[in-house]
Amino acid sequence: MLISIRQTASHLARFEIWSVAFFVAASMAWPRLLPAALGVGIIFWIIRCIAYHRLSIRTPIDGSAVVLFLTILVTLYITALPEITNQQSLRLLTGMILFYAIVNWTSTEKDLRLLITGTAFTGLILALAAPFSVQWAVDKLSFLPNSLYERFTQIFSDVVHPNVLAGVLILILPITASWLLYTWREMNWLNRILFTLTNLLILVVVIFTQSRGAWIAVASMFLAALLLHWRRGWIGILLIILLSIAAIYQFGITSILEGLASNPTIGDFNSRMDIWFRAIYMIQDFPFSGIGMGLYKVTADTLYPFSSTSAAGIPHAHNIFLQVGVDLGIPGLVSWLSILITTVLAAWQTFQYGRQSHIHWITGLGSGLLLSQVGLVIHGLTDAVVWGMVRPAPIVWGIWGIAAAARILIYKRENIYIQHHTITRNLDE
Repeated sequence: MLISIRQTASHLARFEIWSVAFFVAASMAWPRLLPAALGVGIIFWIIRCIAYHRLSIRTPIDGSAVVLFLTILVTLYITALPEITNQQSLRLLTGMILFYAIVNWTSTEKDLRLLITGTAFTGLILALAAPFSVQWAVDKLSFLPNSLYERFTQIFSDVVHPNVLAGVLILILPITASWLLYTWREMNWLNRILFTLTNLLILVVVIFTQSRGAWIAVASMFLAALLLHWRRGWIGILLIILLSIAAIYQFGITSILEGLASNPTIGDFNSRMDIWFRAIYMIQDFPFSGIGMGLYKVTADTLYPFSSTSAAGIPHAHNIFLQVGVDLGIPGLVSWLSILITTVLAAWQTFQYGRQSHIHWITGLGSGLLLSQVGLVIHGLTDAVVWGMVRPAPIVWGIWGIAAAARILIYKRENIYIQHHTITRNLDE
């Protein structure tokens, strides 16, 4: 009887990724489904425990994830506005559920390849939906005329901010682009069309969003790619440094900062600095608990009034690192940073293993995951669109889950090789 129950549970566990991914995706469109997404994830944790006598396989982020979970409990306890904090906490929890669903489901290289295809489909769907769901910014950059945007018709009442969409798409772009570059010869014609179309559409949409932070992130990922794949990539970095020095000499550092940081919503560079300093004050005053997820606007307007009227009413800190610290305190920030660093290491190890083993698809996957984290960090310096207050925030955890799953599979590969080599050597002796 017990064996039959375990067998049934093990069969059900294979449906975890599909069920969790479906409900997490649905909760992005309809936030009222966030509790259901969390509930489905918890059910599969129970099923996994019955099937394998463990809640999850071990991953390098487990300790940090536990600390992050505890900070979520704290933020739920101390918040002054639970109607705001509850939803953002649920979004963070569903992201963590998605991470572990991916890690526990991915048992073969075929599974990992399927996840990459799923990532491409996600980017393609987001890019295709952009003309009908984004509240496009106009009169922001002169070389993109307003007449281009007049062709787009919004059919959704709950529109998406262009910076949010750009911030998510640049995390997907390097993964699909690297995969296309490294596995082109191995792909069938259908996958070639899918990945080529996905990359082109994402690039076009990112340009149309006029998100300068996303553009800078894409440029940074390109430079990082030169360093990864070209022994003389430092030449490109040197050229960028020389061009930057020339630009500073020609236009002045103040004008450049104003051009990069000014925004119709938050004003000029001084307003952005005002926003950042308010976040620093909040972390200083609430270092252990944070202020409660999603309460930046209320707390800033109440306790730290802005000196600039253009900065007043801003909902977040426009810096992902400051925002995490504001929401969850220093313990939450440290645990989140630890997960980010662990993901970078996992991506680097995947890339190195693929290159040393001459396995192109692993090299491409490691490269894409690594460049994705570069984009996350660079874009996160000026925005916080992949954190709890935005609907697509769980996508970051999905990418982190792919990185962790890839590293675990590589460890298995290495162990199998070592065991095979040891057995062969013993037989020869």
